[in-house]
Amino acid sequence: MINEPRTYRHSPVQLGLVVLIFGILGVGLLTSLRWADYLILIPFAAFYEIVFLTMLYSLTTKTTISDNEISTQTLLGTKSLGWNEIDHVSGRGSAIKLNNSGGDVTVPVSPQLPGYEEIVEWIGNKRPDLFNPQNHGEMTRNWALWIFFPLIGLIVVGMGAFLMFQLDTDSGIFPFLIFFMIGIFIIVISFLSPQSLTMDGKSLLIKYLFNEKTVLADEILSVDLKYQRSRNGKRYYILLNLVNGKTLRISGLRPNLAVVYLTLKNWHKKNT
Repeated sequence: MINEPRTYRHSPVQLGLVVLIFGILGVGLLTSLRWADYLILIPFAAFYEIVFLTMLYSLTTKTTISDNEISTQTLLGTKSLGWNEIDHVSGRGSAIKLNNSGGDVTVPVSPQLPGYEEIVEWIGNKRPDLFNPQNHGEMTRNWALWIFFPLIGLIVVGMGAFLMFQLDTDSGIFPFLIFFMIGIFIIVISFLSPQSLTMDGKSLLIKYLFNEKTVLADEILSVDLKYQRSRNGKRYYILLNLVNGKTLRISGLRPNLAVVYLTLKNWHKKNT
């Protein structure tokens, strides 16, 4: 039960710093250029403005939950849905969107909000029926991600090979080997990531690219939603903590991370 409405938002200090930094950069750039340079500056100014507006949109977004409804307010307005009005969920990546039956009202929840994990938990507690394992028996990896990460790895490896064999290597090959290490790491991680999850009774079948394993519900101690911080914000993943002390990390599965997490959590709770 939510005794009082809870609002999740970014700190006003973050917003103030972003506005201040972009303002100083913008004024400094304009005052340091000659009038003849402004025509050349137009494409860069457009990119600058897009980045600023994107960050402004993200930092001013807030989500409020109460016992009766959930709402998200952005620069474009506010959208709300009562808990009993939610018909289905959607979204990509780590983000989750709540939709009504008519499809004309969608409440998005940004995964970059402070306390996003808590919001996901409240959604799961208020509407557990939306995350019935019978409706999401099999969850597969996004084919775009399956192609994207190995491709990036191959590109990085190729860059390392080009630098090593085409450029002057008198300074040593160590800087070039870094490309190989990063590229191989990306490829290996993409191959070791689960390609699909299938819930069958008390068994969870996890398929990888070259093998598969079955984990029983009783062998799982807990299902947790975790994240790592990166330059692009939070990167969420699901962590299965096993009774034997080992862990299994899951990410990149459809329909989206929040749905996979809440479905797995309901499956585990039901079968233990």
